[in-house]
Parts: sequence; structure tokens; C-alpha cells
Amino acid sequence: MRSCRQATTKTWGWSDRAAPRLAAVGVAAAACVAGAVGLRAAAGPPAAGPAPDRVAVFMRAKLAHSSAVLEGLALEDFDLIAKGAQELSLASQDSSWQVLQTEDYARQSAEFRRSCDGLGRAAKEKNLDAAALAWMDVTMKCVQCHRYVRDEGREAPAAR
Repeated sequence: MRSCRQATTKTWGWSDRAAPRLAAVGVAAAACVAGAVGLRAAAGPPAAGPAPDRVAVFMRAKLAHSSAVLEGLALEDFDLIAKGAQELSLASQDSSWQVLQTEDYARQSAEFRRSCDGLGRAAKEKNLDAAALAWMDVTMKCVQCHRYVRDEGREAPAAR
């Protein structure tokens, strides 16, 4: 009986060399999806209130760029990774991004852009491992900034 890896590589035409990396990316993707589903479930059902505000629409667009990066990592599509990284970096310069006017927020936005630029460089160098690590850094910057914005909103609701 063939192993699961052998069956998968034969079924999908992947080389034996690519299978371990694809498995690692698949595990990371599954963890991201599980985390996103968990966050969505914790937030509860969407409110049946007014139309989403401009920031919410902008955040959905950022998620689409993030999905493109994750898809690129999973498929080892460096052009898709580079494009998603560039779009995320450019988005961080949009006025919709600027939800707070503080030095800390500006610093975190600059760090996010640097992380996105590192991701783009790794993609252009066609280095999947470096791109995956850079993607983790970009994701951590997202989480840290969102935490900062939530904490600032609790301390000063009028600042949002």
C-alpha cells in the first residue's frame, strides 16, 4: 500500500521534492483558516444594521490581498505572492488605512510596509521558505496593529 505522500504526489503530479514543502504550507494554511474561522465565530453573526463603513470595506480588500499571498505560497506561485505583497504595501499608504493619528500607529504602518517589502523580495528571489517566514512576519504585524487599534479604541472611543 502506498503512503499518503506517495499517493498525493502521484495524484496531483507534484514532485517528491515539493511534497514536504507543500505539506508544510498546507498545515500553515489550515492553521490560518482555522484561526480566521474561530475569530469570525467569536464575533457572532453579522449585524443587520447599516451598510459597512469605508474602513470595513477597505479591510475586506486587505483580506483579499492576503488570500492571494496565501494562495501563492500554497501553489509556489511567486508572481501571486509578489503581487499580493505589493498590493498590501500600497494599501497601507491609502487614506482609508489611517484609522488613528498617533506616532505608534504610524510606526506600526511603516513596519508593516517593510514586512510586505521583504515578502515581495523573497518572492522575486523565488525563495519559498523566506517568503513563508516573511508572510508570518506580515501576519504578526497585522495582529499587533489590530490589537493596538482595539486597545486605543477602548481607552479613547472618540479617537477612532
